Amino acid sequence: MSLWLPPDISPICATAQANLTQCSPTGYLYLALVTQLFGTTTNNSYPEYNQDDTQSKCEKNKDANDVNEDFEGVDDKYKTYDYIIVGAGSAGCVLANRLSEDADQKILLLEAGPEEPDVTMVPALPRLLANSKIDWMYKTQPEETNCLSQKGQSCPTIRGKTMGGSSAVNYMVYMRGSKLDYDNWAKDGNEGWSFDEVLPYFKKSENYRYVESIDDEYHGFGGPLNVENFPYVDIASDMLVKAFNEKGLPTKDLSRDSQVGVNINLSTSKDGKRQSANVAFIKPIRNERENLQIITDAFVTQILIDESTKTAVGVKYYKNGTYYKVFAEKEVIVSAGAINSPKLLKLSGVGPKEELESLGIPIIADLKVGYNLHDHVTTDALTVSLSNECETLKSEKELLNEVTKYYLQNETKEGPLSTTSTINSIAFIKTSYEMENAPDIQIHFDGRNVAEYMADPSTYAATNTLPLSFYDGIAPKPLLLTPKSRGYILLNKTDPTFGAPLIYPGHLKEQEDIDRLVEGIRFVLTLEDTESFRQCGARYVRTPVEGCSDYEWGTYEYFVCILTHYTMTICHPVGTCKMGPADDEDAVVDPRFKVYGVDKMRVVDSSTMPKIVRGNLNAPTIMMAEKASEMIKEDRICRNIDT
Repeated sequence: MSLWLPPDISPICATAQANLTQCSPTGYLYLALVTQLFGTTTNNSYPEYNQDDTQSKCEKNKDANDVNEDFEGVDDKYKTYDYIIVGAGSAGCVLANRLSEDADQKILLLEAGPEEPDVTMVPALPRLLANSKIDWMYKTQPEETNCLSQKGQSCPTIRGKTMGGSSAVNYMVYMRGSKLDYDNWAKDGNEGWSFDEVLPYFKKSENYRYVESIDDEYHGFGGPLNVENFPYVDIASDMLVKAFNEKGLPTKDLSRDSQVGVNINLSTSKDGKRQSANVAFIKPIRNERENLQIITDAFVTQILIDESTKTAVGVKYYKNGTYYKVFAEKEVIVSAGAINSPKLLKLSGVGPKEELESLGIPIIADLKVGYNLHDHVTTDALTVSLSNECETLKSEKELLNEVTKYYLQNETKEGPLSTTSTINSIAFIKTSYEMENAPDIQIHFDGRNVAEYMADPSTYAATNTLPLSFYDGIAPKPLLLTPKSRGYILLNKTDPTFGAPLIYPGHLKEQEDIDRLVEGIRFVLTLEDTESFRQCGARYVRTPVEGCSDYEWGTYEYFVCILTHYTMTICHPVGTCKMGPADDEDAVVDPRFKVYGVDKMRVVDSSTMPKIVRGNLNAPTIMMAEKASEMIKEDRICRNIDT
C-alpha cells in the first residue's frame, strides 16, 4: 500500500518573513491529520502485475532498439497488446475505458504515478496536492516577462502524477470553452472539429445532475462523468455572482455556446467528492474487464519505433529499478499531457532535428514537437478583504474539527470541505480588444488570509496548504483566454530521460496580452462599487506588494508589474503536439491524432489543441479522448476490411 504524503513546506517556512498559519504547529497538525485520514487508497483490491514472472527484464543500459530478443520464450499474452496507452490522465482513462469495451481487444494502460489517494476526493484540498508525490513538480525556466518575484524567477507547473492525472489534482471546474474555439479549429483545416461535431462527445461522457434544469440539447445524461453543483455554497460565492449581475452580466449555464455571463459553475464532483477521470472511467470497470491491464508507477522512457518502416511497435518503461518492453500490434497512444507528451516524443526520435541531433537521439520524424506552448495567464497579487459577516476563517480547533467531520460523514459529503468555494464563482467578459463574439477574460477567485499574504506574498503562495473554504479575503484572477504569446519545451540536456523538461512558457511576451489583462483587472476593480460588495465590506487592499512598491497602486505601470512579477496560471498548458492539416508546417498530429511520419502512433491529450479554448481544460480533453476513441475504432474496422 502506497501512502500519500503532503508537500514538505518546512524549508520554506523556515525562511518566512511572517507568522503563517500553515507554518504553525496547528498547520503541521492539520497536515498530519489529513495524511492519517486520507493518505491511503481506499480500494486496494487492484491486482499488481508481477512483471518478474510475466516479462523479461532488460538491463538498464541495454540497447532499446533491440526489440525482440528480450522476450524469447515468454508467453505472448503478457508482452503484446492491441493498444498501449501511455498516461492515465483525463484522456488516457477515457481511452482505456472506451477501447476495452470490445472484449477481443487487449489494452495496456501505463501510469507513471501511484494509485489515486483518497485525499484527492476532498474538493477543498487541492492546495495540498501540489508539490506532493502525485505532482510532477515541474517549474518554468526564468524569463524576463514573467514570474519575476517568485523563487528563482520560476513558476510552478502543476501536473498530476497519479491515476486520473491532472483531473485528480485540479479544481474540478466543468467548462467546455466557446463554440467559436472549435469552429476555428475546423476553419483552420481540422476537419471534424466544429462545435456541432464535438458537442455529441461532450454529452457522451456526461451525467448531468443539475437539479434546476433539464437541458438535453447541451448536456448528456447517464455518462461516466458526473457533473453537478457542489452541495455547499458560502456567502462570498453568492456575493460574487450578485456583484457581476449588478455589472450587467447575466446568470447563465457557462457550458452553453454563449459564454459571456456569470454563475456558480458546474463541477466534476458527485455527492461532495471529486470525480476524477480515474473515478469516473476506470474504477467502475477496472476489476470487471479482463482485457484491460493497468500498471502504475511505470515511467515510460521511449516509444519503440521501427526505423526502417517508421512504425511504432511498443514502449519501454522503468519500474522498481528495472526496464521493461511491451508491444502493441495495432497502436501506441501517447496521453501523457502537454508537458510529458512532447518530452516522450522527442526521446523517441520524433521532434525538431536540431535539438535531437544535439543530444544524439536518432531522428525518426523532424516535427515541431514542444512548440506552440500557451496557457491561461493571470496574476496572483490582487486582494480583496471581507468583513466579519462574510469571512469564513476558522479557529485552530474548528479547522481540525471540519476535517474530521468531513471524514466521518457517510457516502454523501456536505459542509465547507465539500466545495472549492469561491473558485467556482466564475465570470466571462469581453475587453475592448476582442472583436469576436466570445469572451477573452475569464475571472476566478480564491480565498486567502489577507494579513498573512500581504506580509510575505511569495512565501504565503508557496506554502499555503490550507482548505479553500476558510478565508477573510479573496483574490480575483482575471485569466487571459486568448494569449498570443507562445513558449516552448526542451529536453533536459543533463538528463533527457529522467530530468525535468525545460519549460519556457513565454507568458506576456506580446504587448496585447498585457493590455487585455490590464483591462480585465480594471473591470474586476469596479466590483467594489456594487451593493453586493458593500454588504460584505469587500474592499481592495491598496498596499503595493513587495517588488512593485515603486509604482502607485492602481496605475497601468503597477498592474504590469504585478502581472510580470506575480505571474500565475491555473495550469492549462496546451499546444505542444499541435493538431493540424498536412500543409501546416507546425503540426505534429493530423485531425485524427495520428503523428505525421510515424505509423501506428497517436497523441491524444491537451497537447494537440491547436489553440487553447476559452475555459478550463478537463472537459475538453475528455471530449477529445471520446472522439479519438471512436476514430480509433473506425480505423480498426477499416484496417480489417482492407486486410
